[in-house]
Amino acid sequence: MTSRAPSRRSILIAGAGLIGIGAAGCYRVSPVIDAGARTTPEITVTPRRRAALNTETALASAARQAAALASGSRTAVLSALAQMHTLHAGVLAQADPLAGQNADSDPVITPTPVASASAPLPQLLTDEKRAADQYVHDALAADTPGEALLWASLAVFASGASAAGAAPVRGDGEPVSLPVEDPTSARQVLLSRLNALVAGLEWGVGRLPATDSLRSIGTRRLDAVATQQARLRALLREASATPTPALPGYPMPATPSTPRSTRELWVSLELGVLSGHGRVVAAASGTERSTAITAMGDQAAQVTGYGSGMPAWPGWV
Repeated sequence: MTSRAPSRRSILIAGAGLIGIGAAGCYRVSPVIDAGARTTPEITVTPRRRAALNTETALASAARQAAALASGSRTAVLSALAQMHTLHAGVLAQADPLAGQNADSDPVITPTPVASASAPLPQLLTDEKRAADQYVHDALAADTPGEALLWASLAVFASGASAAGAAPVRGDGEPVSLPVEDPTSARQVLLSRLNALVAGLEWGVGRLPATDSLRSIGTRRLDAVATQQARLRALLREASATPTPALPGYPMPATPSTPRSTRELWVSLELGVLSGHGRVVAAASGTERSTAITAMGDQAAQVTGYGSGMPAWPGWV
């Protein structure tokens, strides 16, 4: 009899709920706050937002054209990529891009029409990278936490765009307005997510056959995460903070495990770490924000490395 891995939400609620006792202002699963002061910017249609809407609309069109010229699995991946860019454009066009699930999705701005032309795949990927660079610049110039994470999320998605691997997915997260938070508090939550990931990796490695390639992947990942934990703990101590300790136990699937359930568990926990990096992006500024965006991109690549699709809004998981 095989077991089914618990959902990402159930794992992270259980872990973050216990860990969060010692971390002020802890989010539940994503960087969404249920209570407390929010930073709600005045709704304005900025040149930056207009430019991003044009970019996302153009990328959606280019991805559709590339899909029409592709074959096999690439067609599905590029079609999904077009859908995600269309989703981004819709959020950017509405009155408040940070309104979350209750947003009025009616567009208040429309994209500038672009000339229709064939879009070979290499050109599409070049345009994705160019968009990612611009979004990083936008994130560094953002004045509010939610805006910073909005642009960082778009940057990470575009930088990870590809015609290979798993197709990008809608996911559960979406941009919302965020409260101002101290970077130290955000890093405490990130550390808590890394602690939970270590527990999940150890759980899976200990139950997979020695000959299973996933076991080797988990073992290598444990070493990499241990390095991240050490660096993060050092940063917290430099800020005169006591690093969040690991819990004695985290909820895991019932044994026996399977490679599939183990992979699902690890992806869920890696997505939690991704949102932890997103939280740091929202809380930090200047060089620290730039470093956090880079880390966020590296973590997104870790998620897709398991064969999981990139979420439409990485960091808002």
